[in-house]
Amino acid sequence: MRTVMMALVMLGAMVLPAAAQAPKPAADSSEVFWVFTLKVQPDQYDQLKQLVSQIVASVEQKEPGTLEYEWNISEDHGTLTVFERYADSAAVVQHGNDFGPFAKPFFALATPTSLVVFGAPDADAKKAIAGLHPVYMTTFDGFTR
Repeated sequence: MRTVMMALVMLGAMVLPAAAQAPKPAADSSEVFWVFTLKVQPDQYDQLKQLVSQIVASVEQKEPGTLEYEWNISEDHGTLTVFERYADSAAVVQHGNDFGPFAKPFFALATPTSLVVFGAPDADAKKAIAGLHPVYMTTFDGFTR
């Protein structure tokens, strides 16, 4: 059995290119991601939920560079947290452009409290989210599997 396992490991090493065998360090990624937290206006959760459903459908259909888009609500429906992950800065800019028609009704239902950005967005991506007063975090150690 041990011989079979060793043969499989060696076969995998021969078949996969070297780049596929070693994960890319997080600091080298072009991905941009953030945690966006908002306060939901009192008694507006049901209306917010309907609007978010439309937003998510639009993003899923139009934005292949949006890799993760998760909406989370507190038990009391008062705090909304959105985790967003983009392939690169261009995807951030596209999302900003596509979100435009939803912005006014969305921000009438939820008020931003914080936006914490990870990765290395370029100047255009930073400009696209500047109005949300983001805090930029820089990776200085770690790994991605």
